[in-house]
Amino acid sequence: MHNPYSSLCLDCWHWQGLRIRCALLPDDPRLFDFHEAQGRQLVAQGRLDAWRMWWHLAQLLLDSAADPALPWHWRSQCLDRAWRPLYALQMLASDHRRLLRLDALRSRLAHLRLAPSLSYDESAEGPSHA
Repeated sequence: MHNPYSSLCLDCWHWQGLRIRCALLPDDPRLFDFHEAQGRQLVAQGRLDAWRMWWHLAQLLLDSAADPALPWHWRSQCLDRAWRPLYALQMLASDHRRLLRLDALRSRLAHLRLAPSLSYDESAEGPSHA
C-alpha cells in the first residue's frame, strides 16, 4: 500500500505552514492535522529535528492567532491547537537552554493580545469616516 507521506519534502511542509499562516483555506481545519502529520513523518524519516518541528509549529500557531488580518474563527483554532506543540516541546526539553526557550514561548502564549479581526470593509488604519 502506498504511504501518502512517503515522498514528503521539507519545502512541502513549509508550504503547508504558509497555508496555515495566511489562512489560505480558513474553512478547512484539516490543514492543521495534515501539517502536523507531515512534520512528524519528516522527523521519523530523519529529515527534520523534532525540537525544530514542534518549535516551528508553536510559533506558526501563535503568530497566526495574533494576526488581526486573519479571520477570527481561524485564529481561534490556532490558539486552541497551541497546546500540542507546547506539550511536545516539554517532552523534548532535555537541557536548561531548551527549558528557558520553552518558558519564553509559554510566556508569549500567556501574554498574547488578541485584537479583533479586521473586517473586509475595514483597512488596517481603521474605519474611514468620509
